[in-house]
Amino acid sequence: MSETENETKAPDSGAENRFEILVCIDGSDESYSGLRYAVRMGADNSANLTLLYVRPVDQGLSSGGLQMRVARENMLKWGVQLPGTRALKKGHDMLVEMGFMAEDWQEQIVHTDVFGDPLGDNTVVYMNEVGAKISLKLLVSPKVDRGILDECELVDYDLVIVSHSTSAEAREHAGYISPATAYCVARQHRGTVLVARELEQDHGHFMCVDFSKKAARAAVKDAQLAARCHCPVHLYTVARDEAEMDKAKSVIANAKAAIMDAGLSIASEAIDMGDPVECIVGKGRKYSLIVLADTSVKGVRRFFTTSVAYEVLQKAANSVMIVR
Repeated sequence: MSETENETKAPDSGAENRFEILVCIDGSDESYSGLRYAVRMGADNSANLTLLYVRPVDQGLSSGGLQMRVARENMLKWGVQLPGTRALKKGHDMLVEMGFMAEDWQEQIVHTDVFGDPLGDNTVVYMNEVGAKISLKLLVSPKVDRGILDECELVDYDLVIVSHSTSAEAREHAGYISPATAYCVARQHRGTVLVARELEQDHGHFMCVDFSKKAARAAVKDAQLAARCHCPVHLYTVARDEAEMDKAKSVIANAKAAIMDAGLSIASEAIDMGDPVECIVGKGRKYSLIVLADTSVKGVRRFFTTSVAYEVLQKAANSVMIVR
């Protein structure tokens, strides 16, 4: 790929350190449920929000007599539907309907040429008078997962939300985020990832803590994220057998104390005994999110290390968040 200078420089968001959320859109209902959750986390414009649609390079596009520059500069307004514009336009309209942004926000266009693709990368950036920023990005990449991970390398996002859809309608989109793509992003991204799968609001975070030294820190981070959307936190751990029960009680007590020391609270706490994956998937079904920490340490194999966290991710019927 090759790049040219931006046609128009995006406005500077200023020195304020805002919470950064990336929502990966593919046109599926799951991706828009993730967007609604992001709006709750960024209430009162306390967060910068980026909507991303990734489409494969070229995708059979040609100018076909169209003026591609005009197309780019009117990405959300013109009549011809290029891959991804319809999905981003719907996200834009939802943000206006939910009161997260207004039609009169300042708008800027950013374009980067991509070799072999007539449309290239395009971003519409909206900003209000207090510096809140919303970006709608239509990016080109050989693969959807690569495009998402490349975007995550460019911006230090506090939270990345990817949809998990198997519907026939979602698969028709050029930028379809398959389950394999969602798992790839969750595994490879170095930050926190929420895999949205039938994401229902107002049912709380099911925060699963393990026996690692990082467990309490991860519980605090989830409590901070939950506080942004006014969601209750339910602490949970699993002992494999009776011999682990005392350790499990200690883990819950330490996590609860750390959350309270941070000025936050929990709604409940519980311990079960049995197979960790089965217990978490079963008990976590009634919550908005199952939350697990990627606390893997080389040479250490506890039940919330990478292998079990991602087994839960694959088997759970509801949304899962991996906290890092």
